[in-house]
Amino acid sequence: MLRSIASSLLFLFITAAHAAAEAVPVKIVPGIGITRGGDPYFVKGAAGDKHLDELVATGGNSIRTWSTNGLREILDNAEKRGLTVCAGIWLEPECNWFSYANAEHCARQTERVKKEVTEFRDHPALLFWGIGNEAEGDGNNMAYWIQLEVLAKAVKELDPAHPTFTALAGLQPLKIAGLNALTPSLDFVGINTYGALTGLRGYLAERQWKRPWVVTEYGPRGFWESPRAPWAAPIEATSTEKAKFIRKAYEAAILPAGDCWGGYIFLWGQKQEATSTWFGIFTESGESTATKDVMHEFWKKEPPPDHAPELKSLTSSVAKTEIAADSEFTAQAEATDPDGDSLTYHWTVTQESAGRDANNRERKTQPLPVCLIKVEDSSATFHAPTKPGDYRVHVIVTDNRKRAATGNFPIKVK
Repeated sequence: MLRSIASSLLFLFITAAHAAAEAVPVKIVPGIGITRGGDPYFVKGAAGDKHLDELVATGGNSIRTWSTNGLREILDNAEKRGLTVCAGIWLEPECNWFSYANAEHCARQTERVKKEVTEFRDHPALLFWGIGNEAEGDGNNMAYWIQLEVLAKAVKELDPAHPTFTALAGLQPLKIAGLNALTPSLDFVGINTYGALTGLRGYLAERQWKRPWVVTEYGPRGFWESPRAPWAAPIEATSTEKAKFIRKAYEAAILPAGDCWGGYIFLWGQKQEATSTWFGIFTESGESTATKDVMHEFWKKEPPPDHAPELKSLTSSVAKTEIAADSEFTAQAEATDPDGDSLTYHWTVTQESAGRDANNRERKTQPLPVCLIKVEDSSATFHAPTKPGDYRVHVIVTDNRKRAATGNFPIKVK
């Protein structure tokens, strides 16, 4: 009985606390940017909800989600650290069970979106509402843009304190036409772009784009726009090369500000996508890479207190080639640490892909310990797998301060 009463009181306390929460208004200042709570605000953001203390220490001020799943906890965690949240509202893509030409489907979607906005609109950490992420297809579906305008109007009526946008996979001409003609209620556009970020400002000027924009995803060149091995396996840049690319792209596209209100780097965490290291700024065991140093310099306008190792080279006579099953080969890495820290080299071989799970997410590729014969400091000797197929050789170089450099190359076993 006492436990039941205590649980009821706790529920009432939490409910009252949420009800008492007050939104911090975000206002658009045409030609200048936005203010939050009356103060100028430029998004120094990261996609994801992990490693938040490190984000704050790096100078970041905002995180981005793709849906409202778990959003209450994410908002609360952000608020404790003085961070804001760009809250994504998931929109269904055109598919065999949802059509934007179907009025009933769209009506159900609209009610769901309104419910999600009503639930979270008063949270002090909320910054923007992202209505859909890359749900537009090639941009040629007029019914999608019509429904997007319906949703934008509904969100703005329910929550005038937070600007609305949609995040697009690039801003191609068909998408520009759809946005300009049919979505006047969206306050700005979110652009997800990787290899093309450096030239984004010139592209927008050429297309006479007029509305404000935020780079809602940016990072290294994607696996879809990278060089490939003869059997089509993508060639991943090292973490050192990625940091250099991101520095150049950020300087060209985001740093000048103006109609750009900032951006969200992808990914402030780790995930399996093409490889285990392609987009993550952190390794699976929590070490951070050189991209974090670059963001620290931009966001805090000062050098970071410590630096990630630099991977100067990763070489092997079998890199990007076909080799015989169970044959022996070696690989060599050359790394340095700007702080003079001692370095440890971690070598593994994995399959190129472990397939996808029931939710269509890539499964983690597991190391194959039997392939590693010996490690001698920065060199390693391997047995090629005995089973024909596509594989990848990885090296992670760590110092003693949870910093890392990463690199890999594909091989094909005949």
